[in-house]
Amino acid sequence: MAQLPESARKASAAVDSFLSRAAKVPAPSEGRGRLIFALDATMSRQPTWDMAQSLQQRMFTETEALGGLDVQLVYFRGLAECRASRFVSQGAGLAAVMSKIDCRGGNTQIEKVLRHARDEAKAAPVGALVFVGDAMEENVD
Repeated sequence: MAQLPESARKASAAVDSFLSRAAKVPAPSEGRGRLIFALDATMSRQPTWDMAQSLQQRMFTETEALGGLDVQLVYFRGLAECRASRFVSQGAGLAAVMSKIDCRGGNTQIEKVLRHARDEAKAAPVGALVFVGDAMEENVD
């Protein structure tokens, strides 16, 4: 079996570290937390997409074990496509949604993700927004 590239080993170590720390966090005593997990699914991510899907599916599974957290998957790709799943509490459900996403050429659309997160937070509190991407062509203002 070929050895993983250095970047893949570092990513795997980072996920293992996250999972270790997450396992020590107590579940909330009241209500459910809401987290938006946003992904850049543009073509520049294609070379590492399979590895990213595998790592993120592991994170979703471990997050489910903690309990008390609903996660919404948001992704963008193409020239104007930005989609959001419903909030899901089961890691398998998130993994199933993620497995159906493929990379497509297009532009980074972080502004759409931020607007979506703002709108969700107006409807009900959102504890965190996590974004995984590799580039930003948008104006930083």
